[in-house]
Amino acid sequence: MKFWNEENLKEALQTTKSYNFPENWEADGMVIWQGNFLPGNMVLAKNDGDPKGILLENFPDVVSQCSAILAVNPAKYFKYNKPIIELNGNNGDAIIKMARYIRKAFNGKVIGVTGSSGKSTTTQILMNILSSKYKTDSNIESKANTTWGLSWNMTRFDVNDDYWVIETSLGGGMSRNTAIVKPDYAIITNVAPVHLTNGMGLEDIAEEKSKIFHSMKEGATAIIYSGMMYEKTAENTAKFKGLKVLKFGENEDDNIRIITENGENKFIIDGKTYVLNNEPVGKHILLDMAAALCVIKEENFDIETALEILRGFKSLEGRGEEFEVSIENKTFTVTDEAYNANPLSMTAAITAFGKKNSSKNKIIILGDMAECGPESERYHKELYTPIKQINPKKVLLCGTEIKALYDVMVEAQEFEVKYYPNVGILTNNILSEIENGDCILVKSSHSGNLHRLVDKFKSMAEGI
Repeated sequence: MKFWNEENLKEALQTTKSYNFPENWEADGMVIWQGNFLPGNMVLAKNDGDPKGILLENFPDVVSQCSAILAVNPAKYFKYNKPIIELNGNNGDAIIKMARYIRKAFNGKVIGVTGSSGKSTTTQILMNILSSKYKTDSNIESKANTTWGLSWNMTRFDVNDDYWVIETSLGGGMSRNTAIVKPDYAIITNVAPVHLTNGMGLEDIAEEKSKIFHSMKEGATAIIYSGMMYEKTAENTAKFKGLKVLKFGENEDDNIRIITENGENKFIIDGKTYVLNNEPVGKHILLDMAAALCVIKEENFDIETALEILRGFKSLEGRGEEFEVSIENKTFTVTDEAYNANPLSMTAAITAFGKKNSSKNKIIILGDMAECGPESERYHKELYTPIKQINPKKVLLCGTEIKALYDVMVEAQEFEVKYYPNVGILTNNILSEIENGDCILVKSSHSGNLHRLVDKFKSMAEGI
């Protein structure tokens, strides 16, 4: 049985006006963009001045299979002969109202995940483990983690689930986001120099991230990376709210500690050592696993079973996914880290790439790290240190802010380095830069558009 019916939909939206609803009508959630539409979804109509929704011109793509239309001006949509709810005021409010309503109806546990990097990977790890035994939903597939994004995802969740795992960013404001999500567990993976706009500093980012604890009930659980900058800011916020605090990291007193020694990756949990594997795994991935294991431990999920699932973990598209390309008598491997970047995640990705491919010919392709604030030039220049440590055969740089790193590398004259002003020129010349057997890392903020280069590599891999 689907959650939404005419009665609770009108109650959630605080409206009394509905049209064309048949008896026993039901639906399983809404969408605000046609690209995420699934048959049976309700659709949010967008008129002039509305913040979100599907434009009238795009309705032909979805209307035949939608279950209902939510609109401020319903008269425009009567011609479709679909159930219609008339909204009061801003249609963006409707998204949030529905999310709050379904969250109130959910009796399972909600895990909120935020951080400057690693939140998507941590969310996916939790999904992989929990869904092996329990009914679990998440917003991970849609990559929608702002206020409206997580809200419309929640309208499609199943209230009979055991867990919801929700990634949330600062988009829309953390205070508002956590008031919608109301997590039982909240994880802060780290704090890094990103989103440093409008004069914000790192401590401001830590304070904003820590607001994820604001709407949690006393006795709920806050999970914090012990090695992150302004860790005490997060811890003090959690303790002020009366939360139980768990820490993960590399410190001896962490609740879950990661260690790599003699080639083995280990977790120390409650004084007991568990071996993950003896393969090269990036520290940032081990930390994301440790964050997830804090929840798993608290929920009394069998640790050995969780570790077996972790051994099969594959990184997400844009966040460490690997694939092989064969073209023009060349076969090479690509590591896709082109979804996002900041100084912390960039260093982690470069280090992990070098660790995994220590004996291979390595090419590093880097783009801009966006929103690094007034210290952006310094942060880009400092990438020279982790690059030097892994000794690549070639470095290709593409973008505007990354030019600062290029100048440093040209002066050092230790590696072959080339600069491309835009991704189009780089893409057109990329095969001339690659030899058979190369391993390639692609990393940048999404706005740097290096994901287009990755798309080109994938087209090559698929023979397109």
